[in-house]
Amino acid sequence: MKAATCRIIIKTLVGFSALLLAASSTEADARPQAPPAPARVTVQSSPQSGLVTELEIQSPDVIKGLDQAKKEPDPAKPLTDTYITWRDGGTERRLAMDDNGGWYEEAAGVRWEFPAQVRAKLEGYVKAARRAHYGRLLPWEEAKKTVTMKSVCTVTDLETGLSFKAQRRAGSSHADMQPVTKADTKIMKEIYGGSWSWRRRAVLVSRDGGPAIAASMHGMPHGGDGIPGNGFSGHFCIHFLGSSTHKSKNVDPDHQWMVYKAAGRLDEALRKAGPYGVAQGFLVALNQHEAGLLQHLFSDPKHPQLQYFQTAMKEIQGIRAKEPKELPEPPGEDALTAEIQMDATVYREGHKPEHQIFHFRMNRRDKDAPWQIADLSITA
Repeated sequence: MKAATCRIIIKTLVGFSALLLAASSTEADARPQAPPAPARVTVQSSPQSGLVTELEIQSPDVIKGLDQAKKEPDPAKPLTDTYITWRDGGTERRLAMDDNGGWYEEAAGVRWEFPAQVRAKLEGYVKAARRAHYGRLLPWEEAKKTVTMKSVCTVTDLETGLSFKAQRRAGSSHADMQPVTKADTKIMKEIYGGSWSWRRRAVLVSRDGGPAIAASMHGMPHGGDGIPGNGFSGHFCIHFLGSSTHKSKNVDPDHQWMVYKAAGRLDEALRKAGPYGVAQGFLVALNQHEAGLLQHLFSDPKHPQLQYFQTAMKEIQGIRAKEPKELPEPPGEDALTAEIQMDATVYREGHKPEHQIFHFRMNRRDKDAPWQIADLSITA
């Protein structure tokens, strides 16, 4: 489901001394627009995301430096959310940035090497754009100082770009929230494609125009304590970094991966996860239909199993993983391969629940690199 694109436009004059932040819907704002900037950094969590942040670059030094790049053939297509675009004569250039700050023109199969000074300035622009686009990664104990009891917050869905108001009504281990009005309920339901769902979604939570906090919500009304007249029977839950469920007091891994997505730090979550965490992330990706997360977990972006599961997960209604009595022994510090097994029940539309055992073979480039899936098999 895709809503009208919402753009956060950051304009800079030469440097970062003056930032003008303006959020507007491309369909709703019919005012005359300023001429396009010579270059811009764009952040978008996925190619389908309706929330886009653009930082305009008007620094003559940077613009001039773009023309001084060395170019080398390289067919790499980095998994990224960050781009730079500008008009080079009559040609529109679009470069994707990889995890190490390298720039690739995918359409031409070329890697661009900018002068060190230009590259450093570009990194500054990228950091500014990402700060505006994503939420802060705050532990629940800190987040609840902003999302206080009875406070009204703005909740923005990272993928659709849609926003609504919600009030924290209860909850000690996470925030129990309710849409404030019928209009807010309608927007929240639109985010979920018109049907209430337990699926987790990466969201940004802000209060009184302050900086956003990375969070995760589900979209299923439950429990009591309704706001009269808001058309929402019960409450829904918003989780933050390290928050837990109220009954079991367990940290929900599905919510936690979405929190990292809302912070734009999936790579960091992957680096922190051991082989078991990566396997758990795989089941979360299937359960939440998160194609982007699934891509991060495979070592080969063209792996046939990655392509298979990107299609197969659309039929999955849910996955319930069986918690092991004991977590598997972590591999040695210098280990570069590992094997993990996870039991789960898979629910598909029109099928009986299926018990499946997922056998993962993991690897990493070196002891400081993240673990990723090299291969997997499934048995009944």
